[in-house]
Amino acid sequence: MSNRTILALGADIKNKFLVSKGRGIFFGPEIGDLSDADNYELFKKETLKLAKKRKPDTVSYDLHPGYFSSAYAREVFSGSRLQPVQHHHAHIASVMSEHELKRPVIGVTFDGTGYGTDGNSWGGEFLKVNTRGFERLAHFKYRMMPGGDAVVREPWRMALSILGKKALPFLGDVRKEDINIALLMMSKGINSPPTSSAGRLFDACSALMGICTYASYEAEGPIKLEALCDEGIEEGYDFSIEKEAGSYIINTDSIFLGILSDLKKIKKPSLIATKFHNSMADVITKTVNKFSKKLSLKDVVLSGGVFQNTFLKKKTIKKLSGIGVRTYMNEKMSVNDFNIALGQYYVSCNTR
Repeated sequence: MSNRTILALGADIKNKFLVSKGRGIFFGPEIGDLSDADNYELFKKETLKLAKKRKPDTVSYDLHPGYFSSAYAREVFSGSRLQPVQHHHAHIASVMSEHELKRPVIGVTFDGTGYGTDGNSWGGEFLKVNTRGFERLAHFKYRMMPGGDAVVREPWRMALSILGKKALPFLGDVRKEDINIALLMMSKGINSPPTSSAGRLFDACSALMGICTYASYEAEGPIKLEALCDEGIEEGYDFSIEKEAGSYIINTDSIFLGILSDLKKIKKPSLIATKFHNSMADVITKTVNKFSKKLSLKDVVLSGGVFQNTFLKKKTIKKLSGIGVRTYMNEKMSVNDFNIALGQYYVSCNTR
């Protein structure tokens, strides 16, 4: 443990900060989305109150340059040591902190978004993490997000991104004009940033199945998709792990082509939803197994908001136990972004 006073500012969407001194950790409230003016004012008030009591030697914050919390760190605490931490690194580090893990682990972090070291939106990541830092081992194939953040509210956009015009027969409740604009944006590379997010894959599946083409609340599609799952179904879809320029890419094209095939055959929604979830668990197990053997690592850490999905979590843990690795998850903290500050703290404790 560090004797320094560390202020870890957490994430922007689900904000929960902390301040520490030695072994003492003091958490702030669960503030929520800092883009809300009232929430941001509360965030500033509470962090300054704690910082006055315990002036921070180190201020740790998210790597995203556009986050409110990141700008706040640079503006208000310029006299302290500033420690930016990559979002998914922090997710895994939060579990390492909870379980006091010092040895290297394979970290699997599935969520909606997080700023990556290449400037892209990450969210389907396999990392090697130790006390000194992290290495990106593999990730989901990058997919365009036509309309940028609009994909969160309109999951049909991700189905279109993955399958193109093949998705059209299953997007009947979307206006043709909106589809044509999205296709044009992708063809011209306009407002269509790439993402490796696992959460966006769940969105795409839910949209194709007609469960959620437009989301009225956070993670509506994935929540409804999970509700259809049947524990008695063991089938899954195909996928591939491909090596590109020294990196491993998980290509899910075959998963979505398989979904299309089942939809055309009018297969039961419960079958399709379960096969999709099983495929995600298989992706994790196969990728972890590859790197467990390659790197001689037996400790696996799972974190990120997608693991709030109980069906996926249980299926994944069961499959991982079958390949002889030890699995760790958040127990005291949530697996979602409320754990980010704890991960930032752990990274700051172990770096100089």
